[in-house]
Amino acid sequence: MRLTLIWQNNYFPETSWIKHLFSPFASEEIVDNDHRVVMDDCLLIDSYLHCQPREYYKQFRGKNAWLLHASDETYEGGYEAYENFRGVFRFYRSGIFNPRKVMQIPLGHSSGFHAGTVELGTARRPYLWSTVGAAGKGSRPDMLKALLPLTPHFAHITDRGNVGRISKEEYAQILRDSIFVPSPMGNVNLECFRMYEALECGAIPILEKRIGLDYFTHLLGEHPMPSFTNWRKAARFVEAIRNDRAALDRLQLKCFQWWIDYKSRLHDRISDFFEHPPVNESGNYVRWQRAIPGSQVVELMRHHTVPALARRVRLQVGRLFKEGKLRKTTGA
Repeated sequence: MRLTLIWQNNYFPETSWIKHLFSPFASEEIVDNDHRVVMDDCLLIDSYLHCQPREYYKQFRGKNAWLLHASDETYEGGYEAYENFRGVFRFYRSGIFNPRKVMQIPLGHSSGFHAGTVELGTARRPYLWSTVGAAGKGSRPDMLKALLPLTPHFAHITDRGNVGRISKEEYAQILRDSIFVPSPMGNVNLECFRMYEALECGAIPILEKRIGLDYFTHLLGEHPMPSFTNWRKAARFVEAIRNDRAALDRLQLKCFQWWIDYKSRLHDRISDFFEHPPVNESGNYVRWQRAIPGSQVVELMRHHTVPALARRVRLQVGRLFKEGKLRKTTGA
């Protein structure tokens, strides 16, 4: 199937990954930005649907039109737009979406990220683990408390003191120099770009899971990446395996090869979804649970530990007093 890609934004954080996944199916690309272009045989790439005019999406009903819903980390809504398309792709998994009609795909690497030349084998990687970014939100303080005693490491903390920025190229090199890359939750969601960038560079991501929410197994299926319910357990795992070079190399190779195979299978799954659209499938695109008041808050709470949730509450209260709003992800 060949489709015109209609971009409703010049730049998404997922743009590079979107192009990797969907360029094989593209006949041409159009940058709209104004929610005006409507056509047959297209894939509409859009975000913040709850902020956009509903009438725009209704014009795609009955056409061979597909939707890719990007940047919906906080499950903001606007999902009634889904009903106007033959099928929907989206980032950030949730059980509220009907898998027969909505294909939920991994977030992948961030735009502009390039892994460069990757050499496998952990012996020549100088860092046992590394992290780059802000450290004061989510579960990141707990990650640092548990892992900082383990050396040698590289920790570039951007929200402490006068710390310079690291380029994408420098960041990729740090990942290529690291055996492990802990991947604590993103802004409000367990999934973030870091784990996929680590995989691209041949590092071993360390993932979080919650009691009652094994997010990455639900999203990716069975995978070899070590996953833990708290960072103390993760630190004990790293400490136990760090001197077993053969075990480290096996785990590194297993993760790297799994990711290569997964990406190949993902292209096949996308192709199959296009070729066998769910037009005759029963049920709505979004399950009834979404209509329950407070369902969005409950969904996001599942991604947090208790300390992470407390940090989120403090941040939101401070933002409310400073800016007069609870969050910045309004799409405006």
